[in-house]
Amino acid sequence: MKEILQDFDKSFNLASKISQNQDKEQLISVIENWEYVHENVRPVFSDLIESFGFYPYLKEKESLGTAALIRNEYHKSEYLKDDSNGNLTFHFEQKYLEEKISNNQNLLVSAPTSFGKSLLIEEFVARKAHNNIVIIQPTLALIDETRRKLKKYDDFYNIIVNTKQEVKENNLFILTSERVLDILPAINTVDLFIVDEFYKISNKKKDERVSHLNIAFYKVMLKNPQLLLLTPNIDDINQEFIEKYHLEFFKTDYSLVNQKSEKIDSSAKKGAWNKNNDQEKRQQLFELLNELTDKSEPTIVYVKSPPQAEELAKEYIKSLDIIEEKKFPIFEWIDENISDQWQLKKYLRAGIGLHNGQYPRHIVNSQLEYFNNGNLNVIFATTSLIEGVNTVAKNIVIYDMHKGNPKITYFDFNNIKGRAGRMMKYYTGNIYYFDEPPKKIDETLDIPIVEQDEELQSEILVNLETKDIKEERKSDYQKLIENLPDDLLEIFKANYFSVEKQTKLYLHLKDNPGVLNSLLWSTTTPTYEILSNTLGVINNILDGNKSTYHKALAYKCISVSHNSLKEVIVKEIESKKEFLAKKGKDKTEEEIINLSISDILSFIKNKAKYEIPKKLSVLESIVNYLSSGGKADYSSFIAILENEGVDEKISILLDYGVPSSALKKLKNLPNDNSLAYVKHNLQQFKLSEYEKTILEKAL
Repeated sequence: MKEILQDFDKSFNLASKISQNQDKEQLISVIENWEYVHENVRPVFSDLIESFGFYPYLKEKESLGTAALIRNEYHKSEYLKDDSNGNLTFHFEQKYLEEKISNNQNLLVSAPTSFGKSLLIEEFVARKAHNNIVIIQPTLALIDETRRKLKKYDDFYNIIVNTKQEVKENNLFILTSERVLDILPAINTVDLFIVDEFYKISNKKKDERVSHLNIAFYKVMLKNPQLLLLTPNIDDINQEFIEKYHLEFFKTDYSLVNQKSEKIDSSAKKGAWNKNNDQEKRQQLFELLNELTDKSEPTIVYVKSPPQAEELAKEYIKSLDIIEEKKFPIFEWIDENISDQWQLKKYLRAGIGLHNGQYPRHIVNSQLEYFNNGNLNVIFATTSLIEGVNTVAKNIVIYDMHKGNPKITYFDFNNIKGRAGRMMKYYTGNIYYFDEPPKKIDETLDIPIVEQDEELQSEILVNLETKDIKEERKSDYQKLIENLPDDLLEIFKANYFSVEKQTKLYLHLKDNPGVLNSLLWSTTTPTYEILSNTLGVINNILDGNKSTYHKALAYKCISVSHNSLKEVIVKEIESKKEFLAKKGKDKTEEEIINLSISDILSFIKNKAKYEIPKKLSVLESIVNYLSSGGKADYSSFIAILENEGVDEKISILLDYGVPSSALKKLKNLPNDNSLAYVKHNLQQFKLSEYEKTILEKAL
């Protein structure tokens, strides 16, 4: 390409072919190699860039005609700035959609990862034309990323990411669907409603929080806002949904990034990878990573599970000739709060990141920062990164076509490879894969609240207004609410939890007054025995499990609520050693330490901060409905679990990605304006440099 572009005739002929064939990929390759383009042919390519609508890539505008210059100006935003502080320029299809939204059209946009959908969100926030904007993001990581991008508009908007925040006159709500449901009663009007990663509303995607998203979407739409739904890789959508919400479905493959794919074959005749040639597969992976690292190209390796990520990272290090180990600020925090023997340190020293969705968010964010600024060469990642925040990766290596045990779908495959390349940074992204990708199928998005098939969750069904329940579901609805008092039904609806399971729990407690009385805690924080009994009711009755798993959960909850993270990990290590010794299983000290760390971090993220508080709230509501003489109040203990023991005045900083270790060091805070006080008195607290830096960024 470079040789062609330097030669006048060859370069001119290439421009002619690009024009005739409308070859976007070739034009992007020219842009990528702009420095080599013959100066006399540059005006021709500039005209082509403009005619293709690639306005952000227009480098030399002097040669453009008046009409082209006017079109370029037309594609500029009045509200957004680019890196040089000039007006940001939309590409053709971004501008097309911006016009649609400006004309109050409800949109469902299916576009590639590299399309730049987040700019559309920022455009309409920057205009400050709406009183209340609600943005639903699927994860706390994406909420924090969105908050950071839109923080510059807090002169107009009260930015709310947590249900404890006060609702004011002009609000920008950036929340998960669960939090939207919690705060919705305090919101009078919604002017603009945006749902990112909208595909998660589908039952086919098997997302554990699909019910919350469906109910939140349904309830927000009762306020009749303008609607913008964003998703990748959707081919079709339920027509009834389109008509009900007056949507226009806009599907595009338009991208300003090229993607090139290459399959890595086995030396076996058929080229298939299996257990017999697994070592060769790993060797091929490591050789590829070394080659890409030598070219300083940031690479994400997609693997099926966290254990596989750790296993590959561990083996990859052995193959490296590390001349100088890297040092990162996070090491001090790891030594103080986790363990100086945690294997993550070893990977980071070698320039390797390990993305695990169970890690505290500041650890994930720090690794992404090191990766995006070039200090990490490779990240081994599962879908937790692929579906997470934006990264700047030149290459994606798909090592395994599985997500856990199930095979990935064609939708998943597209989502993963969509992370290769980045507009304005890596014009061409490379995808390397080892196994045959899933067969291409059209992706039709099902919408449970509209389709209401037999798989419709009961918690969704009871939250629909009677007029919106389909005829074929009315008998199901009647069975659910049969013999339920109206006030109890309202409690069930507000819990957003399986109605069948709640009914089973209600009937059990109603028939067993002794069990009911045992759930009326006498103190705000329970003993192990009380908590074990309480979680036993949840485990055995609400969830229908006959195991004694609740005893281990109670032990860990008590440990987490009374000890520092490091102390909890030490206890887990001791416990694991005893257990393995009894079972006669042989593991090294390093293996036990790292397994214990993984288990505790996973427990805190999934159980302590989310699942257990949710089920305790459901239990509390039913106990209080049945109890006449006493009142269950689990709120203090729930707050300890959710907030990791952090003072509620500053617990919102957990949502900003600040480690709880840092927040526990902030003592003697005033009751009012606590965040402002912390911001202006940061130096007086005994924080590590790592903790201080994160707090400064958050505030």
